[in-house]
Amino acid sequence: MESQSKTSENLYELSERPPLSVTLTAALQWFFITLSSSLVIPLVIGQMYGLSGAQIGQFVQQTFFFIGFVSLLQIWVGHRLPITEGPAGMWWGIFVILANLGSVAGQSPKEIGQSLEMGLIITGIMLVILGATGFIEKVQKLFTPLVTGGYLVLLAVSLSSSVMKGMLGVGYFSKESGVHSGVALISIALVFLCFIMIRSRYKYIRSFAILICMLIGWLVYSTLGWTRPPGEVHGFFSLPRLFFWGPPIFHLGTVLTSMLTGLILLTNLIASIAVVSQVTNVKPGNKEFRRGGMVTGVAHILSGAGGIVGLVPLSIAAGVIQVSRIASRLPFIIASILLMIFGLLPMVSSALSGLPSPVGYAVMFVSFTQLLGFGLQDFSRVKLDERNILILGFGLLAGIGLMFVPAEAFRQLPPIVSYIFGNGLVMGVLLIIFLEQVVMRKK
Repeated sequence: MESQSKTSENLYELSERPPLSVTLTAALQWFFITLSSSLVIPLVIGQMYGLSGAQIGQFVQQTFFFIGFVSLLQIWVGHRLPITEGPAGMWWGIFVILANLGSVAGQSPKEIGQSLEMGLIITGIMLVILGATGFIEKVQKLFTPLVTGGYLVLLAVSLSSSVMKGMLGVGYFSKESGVHSGVALISIALVFLCFIMIRSRYKYIRSFAILICMLIGWLVYSTLGWTRPPGEVHGFFSLPRLFFWGPPIFHLGTVLTSMLTGLILLTNLIASIAVVSQVTNVKPGNKEFRRGGMVTGVAHILSGAGGIVGLVPLSIAAGVIQVSRIASRLPFIIASILLMIFGLLPMVSSALSGLPSPVGYAVMFVSFTQLLGFGLQDFSRVKLDERNILILGFGLLAGIGLMFVPAEAFRQLPPIVSYIFGNGLVMGVLLIIFLEQVVMRKK
């Protein structure tokens, strides 16, 4: 990794050690930003999959342990940049989509979790091989702006139903309940508050907008008596549990979906390294990209072994460095160690597991509007001529259309065929790749 001519305004660069007071303050900022950006996903997944309060606490606990561990691994032997890890929004979407498809097919949440464990492990092995052989650059060429943009748009559309139902309180108080007006009003207020905070002129409000909205929403629900009690805590200290959902099981449809998601997330890895390299005033080489890819593969293997949502580098790190002007690795390392300690304390994880799911859905709504925006930005990078419009129109229309076909309609088909055709996200992306690389391939 080469240093560029100094064009940044950072107070402390990568290898510099700030004073103790600055180091500790910056470490706490890294800690809380990682907490706020990564807490909602395991909570929502736990509640969607019907876990008890104690199980959700365990799920949250090992999520943060692995976030801290993989962050340390990346800065030690991976890309060596201060980029915090976190549950990928795309993997969150896969967990949600498979939960909906699996429930129709008669699969229990436990079985879906077991198949996702296997999918994450196999995807991790694939990413390690791609990183080690340098094949990562060739595979990346398939994922053009048309493909990545199409994936992000289809993912946002496929999640919109679940997010809106959660925000409106459908099923929050009982499985048969419809829209709850009180929950819906609070969710709408939180969404608008979050948007206002993100646009605030005060940098600290912008940086902690998600966390502030979560705390406000939690306080309102507690005042109204709408929170659920946290689960029982057994012991002060506990290690992460191997295979949270049970022994992994092989499901071809889940494995194919997982591998496709892993390949697309290579774009996320490369983009995160590129943008953080700019704000840290360094120039990454092929070695950093390959090592980062290999450690991301290891992160997926660990995610599968722990049964958690797949971890990836988060581009939000660039914003943290820009705001604080502290690019030093030392505060980041301290924050990663704090996250690992946090992941060993059941009492803290159990307390956080009481966050109401509608609050989580409300702040995730804000995140997924940005996800949709990233997809539209990818489209703006290509010329929307007749060829590209046909490719996009065909893939998006087919993918979104399949999302509205009832899953029961595919039951007569062979399992693997019904799984792929019943998944509008996967079918839409595969169609875009096929049309762009085969049918309408440019010479």
